Amino acid sequence: MFSHLFFTALPLFGLVFIGYSLGKFSLFNDTEAKVFSKLVAIVVVPAFGIKIIGNFNYEFINWKLYFSYLLAQGIIYFTAFIISKKVFKRENPECIIIGMTASFGNHLFFLYPILLVEFTSKDIVPIETVIAADFITVGLSVCALDFTTQQKKEIKKVISKQIKNPAFIGLALGLIIYHSSLNLPESTNKLVDFICASGVPLTLLAMGILLSYKTDKTQIQLSILITFLKLFGYLIVLTLIVWLFGIPFTDAKTTLMLAATPIGVMGLVFASIYNLKTDAVVRSGIMTYVVALFLIPFVGSIF
Repeated sequence: MFSHLFFTALPLFGLVFIGYSLGKFSLFNDTEAKVFSKLVAIVVVPAFGIKIIGNFNYEFINWKLYFSYLLAQGIIYFTAFIISKKVFKRENPECIIIGMTASFGNHLFFLYPILLVEFTSKDIVPIETVIAADFITVGLSVCALDFTTQQKKEIKKVISKQIKNPAFIGLALGLIIYHSSLNLPESTNKLVDFICASGVPLTLLAMGILLSYKTDKTQIQLSILITFLKLFGYLIVLTLIVWLFGIPFTDAKTTLMLAATPIGVMGLVFASIYNLKTDAVVRSGIMTYVVALFLIPFVGSIF
């Protein structure tokens, strides 16, 4: 499994290096990198809703296991938020981004393709459940960002703004296609696939460009916090919850491996859109990718 992960991660590191070089030689700047992230949020995230939720498979779904994962995700999210707020004295919007980054993993492009080869459909469904349900948690985080970044706290304005919330748009489009059993034309499916395929390259290039800029000591400390919570804290908390709920570790194996994945892209994407600090996010990205190369095979072997 290590070789699978290594060769999966190699092109990802390559894209980050290309982005880093573009930034270091001043071919792209941080503003242009944020344009990449904005494209991912506005165009790619809704497309993923069509692709993932529209084709979701409810067979073999284990709700008890999913809610165990959701509970662990919530614990890590709010732990990261509280530490960022109380210890590092960050503003609420930045704390939300740190919470998102510490609790959302790169399941779709880092782990999922490998599990498709290594495991049966029954073992993969828990991962598909998390991927689909993350549209709700990401959407709620974006809603919280809309509220906390407003100068005047107008609830009606925040609610009306959710019409343009990319995660909710993706969720709505996916549910419409799923429940209507609508068969999209092949050309439309190809378009959706093209859009989805652009998400990771755009985000990793943006990460590399932003990584080329110097940062301060606090952001480095925050990146270490994110890395610890995302990989080790998450895994410990989820393992305890699975044990307390009496779920067999053999059933929870792929879900526990999911807890050991590197950070996802949503923290960086929405930090860029809301003009928040991205330094800790991009540095924790590199750290978690390196550690996850060894941690995921280890988790897969012990469970």
